Amino acid sequence: MKNNIILGFLLAIFTVVGVNAQDKDSQQTKDHTCKQDTCTHAPKFAPQRGDFTAQMLFGRGAYLNNGLGYVPSSGTSSINGYAPYVNDVSSNNNNVSNMAGAEFRYYVSNKFAIRFSGGAILRNSPYQVNVPAVIEPTTGDVLIPGYQHTDASEEAELQFSLGGEFLLKTKNERLFPYVGFALPFDYARRSVFTPATIDASGNVSLPDTGARHYEITAFSVQAVAGVDYYIAKDLFFGFDIKPISYTYAYNVKSAAPELRNLDAENSTVSFFAQYSLKVGFKF
Repeated sequence: MKNNIILGFLLAIFTVVGVNAQDKDSQQTKDHTCKQDTCTHAPKFAPQRGDFTAQMLFGRGAYLNNGLGYVPSSGTSSINGYAPYVNDVSSNNNNVSNMAGAEFRYYVSNKFAIRFSGGAILRNSPYQVNVPAVIEPTTGDVLIPGYQHTDASEEAELQFSLGGEFLLKTKNERLFPYVGFALPFDYARRSVFTPATIDASGNVSLPDTGARHYEITAFSVQAVAGVDYYIAKDLFFGFDIKPISYTYAYNVKSAAPELRNLDAENSTVSFFAQYSLKVGFKF
């Protein structure tokens, strides 16, 4: 239901704006001629130096966060050795109605633009110690229920990409293909600390001596190719694909501050496997 609403809304925008684009968004060219109150008009859609565009991306999210689940404590018999999985590169589970993020461009010339995209998610939960239950010693009845502890948890997910695009010429004044490059960076971290607990009998449990964490860092180099089609002077939609992409990722697992870290790494090369749709505005 949600997907149909989003797609229907986008279709309505394209239809309404496209019908009125020719009349509302045309302007006189520099070389126009006027004879008896008639002028030659031509729509102007090409981005110019100093223009700024903002576009919403639809497709697969770009955050690299696979594995930020439970972080094993120092009392665990084995710390798994799984290498990081680059889950933002996948041939499945893509969805055109998923709003994956935002992207921005600034045209430093009529033919070249700097592009930037990214985002961050930060979460923090402080710990709370438990309160043991009060139990009647003779009958075993619970007089006051116990309150469980709360783990301290910190989570961070960051993703940003910097790159450039070169516009290519076409005979269609509304169609603007481009090629370029992107340099994405990803970082994700999950830290957990379980405080000491005491039960109704007075027994103390000390699961953690310090915070344990799981950390992922990744660097990428990508070729970019795409096309924008202007349905109005300042409104366009487009398609973006990465013909080739290389990502190097490594993770660090720490069960406790005093223990040795476990490291693992991964390299991923993809061809024509990352793509997204765009709806954008030019300012």
